[in-house]
Amino acid sequence: MSKKTKILLGVTGGIAAYKAAEITRLLIKKGYLVKVIMTRTAEDFITPLTFETLTNEGVYQYNTVIKDKPMLHIDLARWADLILIAPTTAEFLSKIMHGRAEDLLTTTCLAFDKKIVLAPSMNKNMWANKATQENYKALKRRGLIFSGPDFGSQACGDIGTGRMKEPEDIIEDIKSLTKKKLKLFENKKIVITAGPTQEFIDPVRYLSNRSSGMMGCEIANAFYDHGAKVILVKGPCSYKEKDEIDSIEVKSAQDMLLSVENNMSNCDIFVSVAAVSDFIVKDLSKEKIKSENISNLELEKNTDILKTISQKYNIFSIGFAAETSELKSNAIKKLKEKKVSVIAANKVSFSEGIDNENNAITLYWGNGLEKNLGLKNKKDLAIEFVEEISNIYN
Repeated sequence: MSKKTKILLGVTGGIAAYKAAEITRLLIKKGYLVKVIMTRTAEDFITPLTFETLTNEGVYQYNTVIKDKPMLHIDLARWADLILIAPTTAEFLSKIMHGRAEDLLTTTCLAFDKKIVLAPSMNKNMWANKATQENYKALKRRGLIFSGPDFGSQACGDIGTGRMKEPEDIIEDIKSLTKKKLKLFENKKIVITAGPTQEFIDPVRYLSNRSSGMMGCEIANAFYDHGAKVILVKGPCSYKEKDEIDSIEVKSAQDMLLSVENNMSNCDIFVSVAAVSDFIVKDLSKEKIKSENISNLELEKNTDILKTISQKYNIFSIGFAAETSELKSNAIKKLKEKKVSVIAANKVSFSEGIDNENNAITLYWGNGLEKNLGLKNKKDLAIEFVEEISNIYN
């Protein structure tokens, strides 16, 4: 970084405040200049001394007064290139929304005319509350940037959306905002499928699989970050893509295929990541099937979305193949039979590949070409995947 970017880190009073110390450390390690403002309640969770030690500077507290700087909030707003509030509590979100100016952090934000990044941290019910969601949507319309929240375990014991993103992920978002990146897929339209499908047996039961949707959503995020216009067609799953991505939620394979075809106009690339259920029942029952009759269930092959799209449309198509054995031979067979441009194959078992945060894939294309992408977190794997697809596509 030739000219160091100046980050003003606001720390508010939530349980995730302890993670702000790691954010500070990582920002400094990446070459950013960092100043810290703490709210009064933040000091209930972590001391100013922690940040003073990390930044080698004094921390600005909620009521800090400096005699020779009577307009300190203006001075700080002029100094910073970007303001990051981590954690952002529901209370602080509301204050920002309504333009409150009751302490140093709120007045500085009100005087700031550049990028403000909010990293929400709160209970899942607080995040889902209509008031919070209205504040969130209104702030996004005003141009404030959100980093998170994430889905996962929370300090109170609940599981859901509301926990603050991990410091490393927040830093990646800051890097994206402060560093101009080469856009590998600028102005390309890419349709991606993700998650499982659900195929009804009767009004109560359905056939499905353990797909979490993480791989597909992260691939959508990675293509979006490289300038693509992304349409994500997503089966039932809890994993969330970036808010800026156009997402269509579906249940069955037929619904998924219909949504994909509705978006094929001017499409450059189709990426079939979804774990589509291989089978459907031959005769859908309108009544709940009695348990004693379940042994008579007759199945038939489901719609093959990848094959349909790759053969019906003149498009660069990428398919995923989850295999328990003979990975290479099965992948190459699918590559040829379905006439796709690239197959991304991964090994799955009860403990790997599917419904797991980590994965490894091997790309197969052309006449015997292959590239192994080693085991890593699916977010990092998706980034590497998109970069490799750029090499093949171009």
